[in-house]
Amino acid sequence: MPREGPAASAASAGRAASALPSGSPASAGDHGGAPVSRAAAAGVAVALALYVGLAVWSSGSQSATFDEPIHLPPGYANLRLGDHRMNPDHPPLVRVLAAAPLLFLDVHFDERDHAWATSRPWEFGKRFLYRWNDADRLLFWGRLPIVGLGAALGLAVFLWTRRHWGTPSAAAALFLFALSPDMLAHGRIVTNDLGISLFIFLSIAGFERLSERVSWPRLAWAGAALGAALATKFSAVALAPILALLALVVALSREPLVVRLPPLRTGTVDTRAARLGVLGAALVAMGTVGVLVVWAAYGFSSPLSPDPAVSAAFDWRALEAASPLVHVPLQLARSAWVLPESWVFGFLHFVVHAESRPAFLLGEYSETGWWYYFPVTFFLKTPVPLLILSGAALARLTRQRGKWRLEGFVWVPVLFFFAITLTRNINIGHRHLLPIYPFLFVAAGRVAGRLWSSPRRLGPAMLAGLAAWYAAGTLGVHPHYLAYFNELAGGPRNGYRHLVDSNLDWGQGLKALKRWMDGAGVARVKLCYFGTADPLYHGVGGERLPGYQPPPPSTVVREVRPGDIVAVSATHLQGVYLDPAMRPLMERLRARRPVAVPGYSIFVYRADFAWQLP
Repeated sequence: MPREGPAASAASAGRAASALPSGSPASAGDHGGAPVSRAAAAGVAVALALYVGLAVWSSGSQSATFDEPIHLPPGYANLRLGDHRMNPDHPPLVRVLAAAPLLFLDVHFDERDHAWATSRPWEFGKRFLYRWNDADRLLFWGRLPIVGLGAALGLAVFLWTRRHWGTPSAAAALFLFALSPDMLAHGRIVTNDLGISLFIFLSIAGFERLSERVSWPRLAWAGAALGAALATKFSAVALAPILALLALVVALSREPLVVRLPPLRTGTVDTRAARLGVLGAALVAMGTVGVLVVWAAYGFSSPLSPDPAVSAAFDWRALEAASPLVHVPLQLARSAWVLPESWVFGFLHFVVHAESRPAFLLGEYSETGWWYYFPVTFFLKTPVPLLILSGAALARLTRQRGKWRLEGFVWVPVLFFFAITLTRNINIGHRHLLPIYPFLFVAAGRVAGRLWSSPRRLGPAMLAGLAAWYAAGTLGVHPHYLAYFNELAGGPRNGYRHLVDSNLDWGQGLKALKRWMDGAGVARVKLCYFGTADPLYHGVGGERLPGYQPPPPSTVVREVRPGDIVAVSATHLQGVYLDPAMRPLMERLRARRPVAVPGYSIFVYRADFAWQLP
């Protein structure tokens, strides 16, 4: 798509300001490298404030999601003790950032505790949050840095889109980000899904700038972004083939490559072979900077724990099951102190244990998953207006003759990550597609910018209708953004019929259940809960039916009597992660109309039957 000139941007300023909702930045005459106008800067501030406000506001209404107890408490241990014994399955950068505010709070941490001494993350996380401290207080402060990372991602989407396609397109892209149910759902909880989306986007955008002019500052920036991604989630290794492919696209393009690396080299590289050589060397330099960032994330400490006995207890032999092509080089990197021992252990564990898990899709249960799982989640969890705009952007690719260089930076990451998901048999959450969304916002924003700049009235009218539809869908599910499903799925009330687990029910619904109990005058329930939060901490009184909550509750009941109020997490209602002997109970409940569905994720029934677990 050709760039809009400054005059075109200025002419569309008034229309962009009036068409997009108040959460979107207004357009102005600024474009590309020009300074952002005051009107555009104010619009950006409003859009980011809208995102931050909605994220923080909704965060307080949610109990801890399933993985937060194994991210925030270990992050505090990383910062305070330099110890990575808890949950080395994930790199520490985002959880360390999340735990940073806790250093300024009065936090109790019992280093003599058995769960800490024996490296049992689920037990340690529960005690840290619910026994030793006030979980809500710690989660509030721990979630704020994640919200900040989300705001940084929104700003990055705006700036990169504006640089290439002008302010109207950037305003639309930022609007799509600020009211994205996926960004709001995961941009307020202490997990690494939002963080990896940010750092992957910055890595691609940084390499795009580097591929225009290779300079020391741009090398440092792109390398730092790459390192941050590798220090956030092991799936970031997918950036290696993506960046290599993009380097090839740039080398084959007709545009010259400028090099400003004094005293090594300064000038213009014209031939394809020379461009490929320079970009290959730049990728090596980026990787070197990235490794330094990974070391920094681990506090420049290699062992899993400062305690030699704890480090020695980790079973490295079990990781030899990884392919020799992976295992041998990483062990050499560990021995040569090229990579931290903690990172190598976590990555090998990630490779060895990337096994299938129980999953649910469209009314079916599977132990091995489906190749089409993520395409289905994409079409059911993505707002329809974004599907329409993204589809239009993809359709325009056939008309982008001779302009594949920039198109590659938008679409190669999307198509590559989507292709990877088709081969994955871990079908537990749409969130694994989260890194593609910033690029979709950019692509969709470009189409929106063209619609608004259209000389025909139909274009702006269509855009205004899509914007209103998009906003209404997201705000209509507030504050339960994780439970968002689009109209193709029948909305959030029907989401449980199609998907569960972190697509809908990730243990976050205890506060909603408590609010319903208070309003209905119900003091006790029989709870079949999928999650890691503590029901008693949130005032949910009653008895526990068998469910999946690590660590498991000390006592459970195995019967339901007529008149009992039974509350069941949607994930368990569909039989996932349950003892098979519990599934007949779930079948009987699914055949009945629930009394209530607090937060769309917990179903409440009044039993009119007797049942006992065999």
